[in-house]
Amino acid sequence: MSSPIAPGAVGELGAGLHAGIWSAPLLPNEPRICQPAAQALLTERYLLPVLAELEACLLAIRLQLDPELERMQPVKLGKPYPLGQCLEIAEAVQKRLRTVDETSLPANAAIGLRALRAFLRAGGALRQVWGDLRGQYFQNAFQLGTLYVDVANDTVTTSKPKVEILPFDQAQFIPIRDFRHFGEIARRYWGDTVYPNHVLPVLAPHCPLILVSRTGRIQLHEATQYMLAMTRAKAFAPSEEVLRDAPMPAALFERVCVALQGAGHTLPRSSDHGRKLALQHCRQQRAKRWHHEPGRVAHVIQDVTQVNRHLVRGHRENFSEKPSEQDGSMPIIKIDNIDYDLDSLSDEARAQLQSIQFVDQELARLQAHVAALQTARNAYVSALRAALPVAGAGNGELIKSS
Repeated sequence: MSSPIAPGAVGELGAGLHAGIWSAPLLPNEPRICQPAAQALLTERYLLPVLAELEACLLAIRLQLDPELERMQPVKLGKPYPLGQCLEIAEAVQKRLRTVDETSLPANAAIGLRALRAFLRAGGALRQVWGDLRGQYFQNAFQLGTLYVDVANDTVTTSKPKVEILPFDQAQFIPIRDFRHFGEIARRYWGDTVYPNHVLPVLAPHCPLILVSRTGRIQLHEATQYMLAMTRAKAFAPSEEVLRDAPMPAALFERVCVALQGAGHTLPRSSDHGRKLALQHCRQQRAKRWHHEPGRVAHVIQDVTQVNRHLVRGHRENFSEKPSEQDGSMPIIKIDNIDYDLDSLSDEARAQLQSIQFVDQELARLQAHVAALQTARNAYVSALRAALPVAGAGNGELIKSS
């Protein structure tokens, strides 16, 4: 999740994002329209008459970007492009809109681009937003005036149109209210199991959840600008609410502690002890007014990033049990007769490995298809021989492929 487009940072696209446009403070990437009356007038004047051309503009940019993005990351988490790459596509479109030359676009798309730029010069809002889409997904999209614009609409179901434009109030796109809301979507969308963070009490006020994926991957959540701002705006009350839940299971607590050995953190004696310390840190950090210190955010993000790296590397290295084949994970992989821990590989190495796996799967699928076609061909040849006069049989190969 990236920050909204900054004023002045994108040439004409940034012209409309001056400080006075908002009637109330917004959390980073919050899906909400400020000054809706003014934005509605601008949207009606500049955008509604050219919605088809605006869609054509965004589709043309997607067509420019798709080959580049697919080369950069053909597979993500085992899924071929564009599946799962909503954020990457949204950020790439945002970046391309800053510099795209209208002469590189079809005529109708160029009309849409000119209208968009005129809208922004007049004070229209264009923001990248993130939140709960229809109670099912975490979604990255854009708020454009009073419109909801999704330039990566095909990243869950590839048969959907690449671009979706709707009135914002009809998109069913809402902010994440609290950590329970976040947990609900995480369970529904990612299939993760959600636990309170009773392992790292000092980080719990900012990141009160631990998520365990179906493959056993453990991560501390949620160190994004929106979620951090959400709990800080309420003096850590949303964090405190979920941290009051029952202690996380002892077995999981021990597993996380072992994975964090050597990470430089003081860990509680037990999950119950961790629960008490986490709630205590919420009270202490509130009393110290840490939620009013912006400098804390960068430190939290850095600490959580380091913790999650240790969790990825450590939890498999310190446990003898290996995940079953059913969970789809591959903790150990042999390359050139050398065993590698998959979670210890760099992001680039994992991306290349996923690409190889995707190609291997496609080759296997094609080979199976070829075998099926060859079987069918043999059957047709046998049927043809049976249908020919007797004199036509026994003369070698019946039909040669050209």
